[in-house]
Amino acid sequence: MVNKHKWHSLLLFGLVLLLASLVVACGQPTSLPSPAVTAGPANISFEAQQGGTNPASQILSIWNSGGGTLSWSISDTADWLTISPASGSSTGEIDNITLLVDIAGMDAGNYAAVITISAPNATNTPQTVVVNLTINPPAKEEAKVIDALDTDKLLDIGYNHPEKVVTVEGVIVRTYYAKKSKGQPTFLDFHDPYKGYFKCIIWQEDKQTDEPIRGKFIEAFPPNPETYFLNKKVRVKGTIEIYKGAPEIVLHDPSQIWIME
Repeated sequence: MVNKHKWHSLLLFGLVLLLASLVVACGQPTSLPSPAVTAGPANISFEAQQGGTNPASQILSIWNSGGGTLSWSISDTADWLTISPASGSSTGEIDNITLLVDIAGMDAGNYAAVITISAPNATNTPQTVVVNLTINPPAKEEAKVIDALDTDKLLDIGYNHPEKVVTVEGVIVRTYYAKKSKGQPTFLDFHDPYKGYFKCIIWQEDKQTDEPIRGKFIEAFPPNPETYFLNKKVRVKGTIEIYKGAPEIVLHDPSQIWIME
């Protein structure tokens, strides 16, 4: 009977210790994981053309990959970059940040900015994201080509803008080397009959320097320019002169004329 009473006392004592340990455990707070900053993409690139339109906006995503609530703020190092919104909070959901670039007044070149994401209660604050901006040089405007048979336009340029260098395109339908004429000109005509229409002239010698000109064209366009260019579609570059009411370009160098493939 004594042993039984002793056994009951020990059992009661064990239950008391168990209850006491449970009470102590319940009284201690459970530690929660701290917030953590996660952002992506890690690198963002914009590209534009100098003097052109601004590039399309892009998105930077920020979220809390830890516990609790992440209170974040964002800043950058470039005047050309705008960020919206600049602050927020996350308990795990993704916050999308819009990045806008303004290239007004900027020269061609490569630019970089650093975005800093700060969150005082995060374990990994701050985090950074690099933004690259490439501004390409402005596209060169291709010279407007004038039809060799657009006589009115060529006359207008010759009379009102004789210093303007233009490019004229057409088919040479008639050629003639006037060997017995003064100056021995070579005529490249874009219309038959030629009178009143645009043509090109190659003089035997430069009228001011007496430098041989036709010889350079024979060397560049064998056996001679009148044979080489006949019935060929060409482009000619130079200034428009007016002779007896017709527009013409005097060719001084072979680089002024070329065949269109």
